[in-house]
Amino acid sequence: MAQTEQTERFRIRCYSKTELGLLYTPHCTKKHVWRVMHNWIVRCKPLNEALLATGLSPSSRILSPRQVQLIVEHLGEP
Repeated sequence: MAQTEQTERFRIRCYSKTELGLLYTPHCTKKHVWRVMHNWIVRCKPLNEALLATGLSPSSRILSPRQVQLIVEHLGEP
């Protein structure tokens, strides 16, 4: 009997900026993942404005489920 391969779907939940960044850019180092993500976000004005409206700031370390949802809506699933 063949074993079925299960793929784990991306879950909307709290993520650290680094954790989410690594899902989108696994080829980057931990030091640079959020810089790459930040550049993508800034270039997508609707996403940037929506995230700022949720209270996201440069000092935020954790992304709320709402912030993660907004990123996925604009950038797609990692």
